Amino acid sequence: MVQPILQVKNLEVEFVTDDGIVSAVNDISFDLYPGETLGIVGESGSGKSVTNLTVLGLIPQPPGRVINGEALFGEQDLLKLSHRQFQTIRGKRIAMIFQDPMTALNPFLTIQDQLIEVSMLHLGHTRNQAIVHAVELLELVGIPAAASRVTEYPHQFSGGMRQRVMIAMALSCDPDILIADEPTTALDVTIQAQILDLLKTMQDRLGMAIIFITHDLGVVASICDRVMVMYGGRKVEQTDTKTLFASARHPYTLGLLQSAPRWDQPQQTRLQAIEGQPPDMMNLPAGCAFAPRCPWKTDECSVAVPELVSGGTASPGSHLFACIHADQIQQTGLTALEELPHA
Repeated sequence: MVQPILQVKNLEVEFVTDDGIVSAVNDISFDLYPGETLGIVGESGSGKSVTNLTVLGLIPQPPGRVINGEALFGEQDLLKLSHRQFQTIRGKRIAMIFQDPMTALNPFLTIQDQLIEVSMLHLGHTRNQAIVHAVELLELVGIPAAASRVTEYPHQFSGGMRQRVMIAMALSCDPDILIADEPTTALDVTIQAQILDLLKTMQDRLGMAIIFITHDLGVVASICDRVMVMYGGRKVEQTDTKTLFASARHPYTLGLLQSAPRWDQPQQTRLQAIEGQPPDMMNLPAGCAFAPRCPWKTDECSVAVPELVSGGTASPGSHLFACIHADQIQQTGLTALEELPHA
């Protein structure tokens, strides 16, 4: 069997604030396999970015603190590495594309200066070697006239081109894992498609695994092999992409599917919004965090947090969901094209 390249086990992260303790990530576990793309989906504040920033050692401590869990990369637990030890991994073996290309690049440094820093640090390049490498990277990600543009500043690049620079920076050392934190959010649809095609091309060429953080199910459908859905800092569903769209078992996942436009829907079909507001992470309910917004909720939902259970006809553990009404949801025969009970 293929072994995971990354195993996150029972991760719990909280932040201490003046108003109280924010439980940002609660008992998150997932595996990432070589060459696959794992999508992590959820609303803002669901814990997607915090989970992966923690794995990369980028959570400021304090106010953040890891109170439980492991992140096994090979035989190393990333959560136990010192800052110096992490420098040999972050940027070289595990790289990240940050969320906003407009602010992630230093406006006072040329593209060249920002690209050569990575290869000089991790690959031992001289400055001249690093400059040649920087031009090759820009050509790789499809920036025209790379040799002349490499000396320009970020403000001279469009949003899509800045994102390509961010991808070039992340790919500088041929990482084993690429974490992409909503890399297409600020881009128009045409540029978004180009960036997704670029990521898939680079993945095929380099064989890297990708963690793709997004709230866009259209992006998930086009690029991800498996999907983990998060809500209120917890994993509520996980399966392969095809199964998620064909047979979602958690009401929050169904709500996300209903709220996204689809090409095969009649033009006049009304999208179904998820009613209510995301939970207060400083005051999570005793039971299911989604219960106040859920059309299937019963009194039992408020008693205890539902456990993740395995279902479906595929291999054991291939479809996990945390809802005591999952069987009822499946029996209704709902698909992403049909309406939820409260609609």
